[in-house]
Amino acid sequence: MLEGDLTSQGFELLDVRVFRGGGRITLRIFVDLPEGGINLDEVATASRTVSMLLEEADSIADPYVLEVSSPGVRRPLRTREHYLAAIGKRIEVKVSVPDGSKRLRGTLMEVGASSVTIRPVPRADTTPGEVDGEAPKPVAPPAEAPKPVTLMLNRLREGNLDPEFDVQAIIHADRRQKKDAKQQERRERPARRKGRPKNKDGKAGGGPDKQES
Repeated sequence: MLEGDLTSQGFELLDVRVFRGGGRITLRIFVDLPEGGINLDEVATASRTVSMLLEEADSIADPYVLEVSSPGVRRPLRTREHYLAAIGKRIEVKVSVPDGSKRLRGTLMEVGASSVTIRPVPRADTTPGEVDGEAPKPVAPPAEAPKPVTLMLNRLREGNLDPEFDVQAIIHADRRQKKDAKQQERRERPARRKGRPKNKDGKAGGGPDKQES
């Protein structure tokens, strides 16, 4: 219902989620541009299109809230084409198993006609470092690197990009930004004008008073 009109306007429909709670439905839709980098004005345009299509279809009888947004850093992976574009990147997938589902994180190595191959993240995938003044904690390396796992696409209930963040770099960058902001604020403060010193009676000094002749 949504994909055709959104595609004709140059958008890519990435994912549709439906949640029920609090006596109403939340319809969450992620859109992007084929080349990526959608901006707020474009999201607003897509939102108006989606809202119009939903009203015309009148297929949701209960009250609902519509949320249309960009995919963010955890971009949804729902089609084979999505996975093809993510080869070499770190991802997280939800895999169907007999008793429910489990999550797997790792680097996407290969995408076949009906399967994906992922190299799981080692359990000791933690970088030691000082955080908030605490001493670095040694982390034992894994005894053996995990072997790649091949999963059928029809077993993947959902997938997302799982970008790695350097926590220390983020902390240092934030501190540097605050420090630079304070320095800029000091530079922009108006300089104090230095006046002539005043005498005890409040008059400006600088020599004896002139007598009227």
